[in-house]
Amino acid sequence: MESHLAALANKGRASGFVRNPAKMDDYQKKKALYSLIDAELLRQASSTQHVSDLDAKVSKRLQEVKGKFPNEEAFLNNLRARGKTLDIFMAELRDGVRYDEYLTSQKIIGVPVPDDEIQGFYRNNPKSFSIPEQIKVRHILIEPDGSTADAVAKAEKKAGEIRSRVIKDKDFAGVAKEVSACATSSSGGDLGYISRGSMPPEFDKVAFSLKINDVSEPVRTKFGFHIIEVLDKKPMTVRPLAEVREFISRYLQRFDDEKRLNAHTLELRKKATIEVLLEEGVDNATR
Repeated sequence: MESHLAALANKGRASGFVRNPAKMDDYQKKKALYSLIDAELLRQASSTQHVSDLDAKVSKRLQEVKGKFPNEEAFLNNLRARGKTLDIFMAELRDGVRYDEYLTSQKIIGVPVPDDEIQGFYRNNPKSFSIPEQIKVRHILIEPDGSTADAVAKAEKKAGEIRSRVIKDKDFAGVAKEVSACATSSSGGDLGYISRGSMPPEFDKVAFSLKINDVSEPVRTKFGFHIIEVLDKKPMTVRPLAEVREFISRYLQRFDDEKRLNAHTLELRKKATIEVLLEEGVDNATR
C-alpha cells in the first residue's frame, strides 16, 4: 500500500498538480485505497471464472513476457529484482487470464464499436485525420561569416548574387551543390516535402507563398540567408475513412471498455460490504 501511495505522490508532483502536499496526500491515499478495493472486487469476481485451456493460455502469456528479455536468466533476474518468484508470477498470470476471460464473458471488453459511432467520430473530428498542406522545396543557404552588421550585409549581398546566378543559369541544384552551407547541398538543396513548422517561421512564410518553380529573394533566418525554390505542392487532405477505421475503432473501444468496467465495478461495490478505515484527517466511509 505504501509503495502504491508513494508512486501516486511522485506522479502528482512530477505533473505539477500538487498545490498543497498535505491535502493531496490525503486525496491520493483515498484514491489508492479505492483503486485497491476495486481491484480486489474484480479479482474475487473473476477468481471462479472457468477458462478452457487455462494452462495453454498462461503458457502463451509467459512466453510473450520472456520474449521481451534476451534470455531466461535476464527474465528471472527481473523477477528477483521485483521481489517475485516464478511461482508467484505464474499465479499472477493465471489471475490475469481469468480476469480477461471474465471481462469478456461479461461483455465488458471486446465488444465491437458500432459502425455509426465510428462514422460519427470520423465526421466530427476532421482535423484529427487531416494531412496538412505540404510543399516540396529546395534551398541554398548562405551563412554570414560572423554576427557583425558588416558580416550579415556581405552574406545578404552574396545571397542576392547567387540568386541572380540561379535565375540566369537555371541550374538550382548545381549551384546549391557548389555554394550552399546546408548539409542538403550534396542533394542539390532538396528538403523534400515539408509542412508548416518544420522550418523557421520566416522560411515558411515565404516558401508557402511561392508558386511552383518560383525562386525567392534571399530570406533571412537565424541560420543565415536562404534562396528557396518550390518544386511541388500538395493541398491539405483528409485521410479516407477506410484508412483510419481500425484506428478509430481501437480508440473508441478503449473508452467504451473503461466506461463498462467502471459501471460493472460500481455494481460490485453495491453488492459488497466494504468498511474503509483511514487515518485521522481523512474522512471515514462505509460502503
